Formats: sequence, structure tokens, C-alpha cells
Amino acid sequence: MLTVALFFFANILFCVAYMVRDMAYLRAITIFAASCTLPYFYFQATPLYSAMVWQLAFIIINAFNLTALLLQRRPIKLNEQETWLQQTTLRLLKPRKMRRLLQLAEIHETEKGERLIEKGQELNALLLILSGQAQVEINQQQRATLYPGDFAGEMSFISHKLTSADVVAKEPVRYLVWPAHVLERLYLRDPDMKDALQGAIGLDMANKLAR
Repeated sequence: MLTVALFFFANILFCVAYMVRDMAYLRAITIFAASCTLPYFYFQATPLYSAMVWQLAFIIINAFNLTALLLQRRPIKLNEQETWLQQTTLRLLKPRKMRRLLQLAEIHETEKGERLIEKGQELNALLLILSGQAQVEINQQQRATLYPGDFAGEMSFISHKLTSADVVAKEPVRYLVWPAHVLERLYLRDPDMKDALQGAIGLDMANKLAR
């Protein structure tokens, strides 16, 4: 009778597992439920070894995926630059997603007076200033100043229109560059990343308007 009770309990757990939204809980409950079916199959008049093998296979597969999922959710230690970006420009991204994004960026440096962006170009990359200042110029007239943590050329990048201004380094500038094709591949793997990054760009534009 105990084995029968465990079998019915296991089926209730399977139902519960498919009702939860968190994948880690789903896999953990499924592992426990499958384990509860093993005594029932073993203590039959003729042990149902084939059913036990399948349940063990499900347990192993779910245990492997649960372990991988928990490893992905481990807290990560951010360095000084990552912490600064997490607290400012990229605060809408979770630390692990932000690190994944940063790992795809190219680091560029430019000297005073050099252009990061030229007016009238097709901008196929997103830029983020890490250090130094740059000025936005239209017909050699300064219209705005970009500071560390600011995106550059984001309007042209999002709208796919030609750039409407020059962005010139006022001092040595260090900045990140994400080519468009790199971000598109990232969005295909992680659609939530696109929403978070576009949200970060929106906040950046709002901060610039406030200044």
C-alpha cells in the first residue's frame, strides 16, 4: 500500500511541477516525483525494470539540467568597471547578462580631436563611452557633451538613419563598440537582452535631455 501511495503522490507532484513557472523548481520537483515511482515499479509481482530504467533516465537528464541551471544562477563577482556600469548605464541588465554583453564588445581608444562618429555615415555599431569626454558637433558647433557612461550615436543606430552630427573627442576617450551583427546574434539567443538594452538606451537618452 505504501508503494501505491508513493505512486499516486508522485503523479500529484508531476502535476504540481507543470504548474510552476520557475524551471529550477520544475526540474527539482520532477526529479523527486520520478524517484517516488521507483519503489512502486520495483515491488510489483514482477519488477518493472524497463519502467525503472526510463524513470532513472529522466532523473539523470533533469539532474544534469538542474545543475547547469543552478550554476548559471550563481552570484558573480563584478570588477570595478562592471560594478560602475551595473549601477549606472546598464542597471536594467542582470549582472550575468551584463557581463555576457560586455564580453562581446570591442574596446577602442581615440586621441583628443579625433572623431568617434562622422556626420552622414551609416552607423552599424553601438558605442558606449568608458572614460574621457566627447562633444557632439553640427557644422563645427558644439551641441552637447558626452560623458563616461553615455551611449554615442544611439539614435542613428536604432533608426538606421545616417548620423546627423560629428562626435569628437575633447580628450583621450576609451569606449566600447558593439557591431550590429554581433548584437543581432545575441538577440536571437536571448530576446530579453534586446528589451533590456533598448531600455538602457532609453534611460540614457532621458538623462541627456535632463542635462
